[in-house]
Amino acid sequence: MRWTKFEDYFFKGLLTLGSLAILAMMVVVSFNIFGRWLDRPIMGAIEIAGLLGGVAAAVALPYAVRERRNVVVDVLASRMPRRVRGFFDTFTFLLSLAGVGILVYAAFKQARFAASFGEETLVVSAPTSPVKFIWAIGLLLLALLLVRDIVIAFRKGMKR
Repeated sequence: MRWTKFEDYFFKGLLTLGSLAILAMMVVVSFNIFGRWLDRPIMGAIEIAGLLGGVAAAVALPYAVRERRNVVVDVLASRMPRRVRGFFDTFTFLLSLAGVGILVYAAFKQARFAASFGEETLVVSAPTSPVKFIWAIGLLLLALLLVRDIVIAFRKGMKR
């Protein structure tokens, strides 16, 4: 499948963001462990690591779907005719889109709620709404990629 240069740069930017989040999480956890030896642990290290993990997961999901790195059970599907497989793929992508659509709605609703009330973490008082918005945007990207996959699978099912 051919990708546009914009899409390539966009997903490379997302991967960079996710990589930086994982790197920052690693630094926080490492310094927290080292600080415990010196009786000076990092306050809120678990909260910070959790927020950074949310960012990393939000960008990893759409990338995995784009690169088709997710797990597909191919035992039964590989024995089906191309047309039947295309229709089954379309159906499963539609089910996935329905579930992800519900998650997108709930994630944006929760992010707006957190932003309007100034929701913060308990220990370090970091705002949670930016991470919740990043998570919602990651789910929205996942939904858009599923729509693209539905179109591709449907076309595959319509070919003779």
